[in-house]
Amino acid sequence: MTLEALRCVSPVVRPVASGAVLFFLASFCASAQSSSTDQSQTLSGYGEPASLETGDSVTEDLWIDNHRVDGLFTFPRLQKFFAPWFDWKKRINNKYGLELGFSYQSLRQEVNRTLGEDKAAAARLQLQGAWTLVGRGTKNVGKLTFRLEERTTLGTTIPPTSLASQYGGIAPSGGFSDFGFAFTELAWRQALAEGRLRFVIGKISALSWYNGHALSSSLRGFQNLALQSSLTKPSPGRGIGGGVAYEFTPHFGVVAGIHDANATTAGNPFDTIGEKEFYQSIEFRYWPTTPDRRRWDVVRLQFWHQDALAAKGVPAGKGVTFLASRLYHDKWFPFFIAGHSDGNASLMKTDVTAGLGIAIDTEHRVASDVIGLGVSWGDPSNPALRNQITTEAFYRFTLVQNFVITPSIQWVKDPAATTAFDDVLTAGIRVRVTF
Repeated sequence: MTLEALRCVSPVVRPVASGAVLFFLASFCASAQSSSTDQSQTLSGYGEPASLETGDSVTEDLWIDNHRVDGLFTFPRLQKFFAPWFDWKKRINNKYGLELGFSYQSLRQEVNRTLGEDKAAAARLQLQGAWTLVGRGTKNVGKLTFRLEERTTLGTTIPPTSLASQYGGIAPSGGFSDFGFAFTELAWRQALAEGRLRFVIGKISALSWYNGHALSSSLRGFQNLALQSSLTKPSPGRGIGGGVAYEFTPHFGVVAGIHDANATTAGNPFDTIGEKEFYQSIEFRYWPTTPDRRRWDVVRLQFWHQDALAAKGVPAGKGVTFLASRLYHDKWFPFFIAGHSDGNASLMKTDVTAGLGIAIDTEHRVASDVIGLGVSWGDPSNPALRNQITTEAFYRFTLVQNFVITPSIQWVKDPAATTAFDDVLTAGIRVRVTF
């Protein structure tokens, strides 16, 4: 299996490369090498993004979803039927510099032991785009990015983000909520100095920017948030914020950002920014190999501070996180995460996580399936809670082009918020369709 095959990851794919939730610099650095995408392997001809974010970011989603990936079953007539749609998107981009992406994804989970609800399901419908208005054809591009979402439960009382609390777990078992309709992103991204300096400002995410790896995405990789990044850092919603990134050398870069600490993803960002309470972060990054592998081969060291949140009664807090990941032989993807905080502003005081992604070769397919295995130990900030161990395993495969299925199983040892159970199993199934 080749590195190029691993890069053909879409939410509809199964990559060990599935697009990392590496804050906005990973992609900014990838753009510095201006890698090209084989047009015969794309649906609408979108190139690799020259942006600050990856993972669940708009620009990375558009690029990943655009890859042509064969599924377990192929229906040439169906693909021919949808071809004019992708050709139209290509013409719009060529003429106006506007890339568009649509997707539908759902997650259903059930637990074997509970204090309340035993199942949860939710769906996410997304429309997103990136409009290049400055510097088309150069490295110093300026883009307006946007995302509209509709999130709702599917026949259950609660969404997956609330299921863990039903058995005393404190790490959410799934990244699917039910806030309804919301404009979850509207931001400007600008590259300068031939792509080495980048900044972003607007309504953006603070979660996926720091301490993420290539299987952190709730849409592509692990579901449980304990396996995505350290829970010793705060988790404000999408709100007003900004960041700047600079690549000093091909192997070293720095990312710094400031975000509204009171932001709620579905809320009006101007309702909370007036509190002037912020989450600030600086992350140092080292890339040991070549620029085209920065999504996977990276070492990150983050320092953060959050102001006291007066209305919520949360004192000021600070902490540090560490992450190291590496892709070996385009197949094996081990990662390690650790974090520590003063316990004032985050879910965990200390946690340690290790995992492995394995690309499984498949015959007559553009990319391979992926198996994900991970385990996390966490010491909660609340001293009244017990230490919790969280594990997850998933298998991701494309059934047909643009349709991916991911069954998963989670095992939680000693749920932190209760002594009623010694362990709990959570079974899940996630589907994603892109067009």
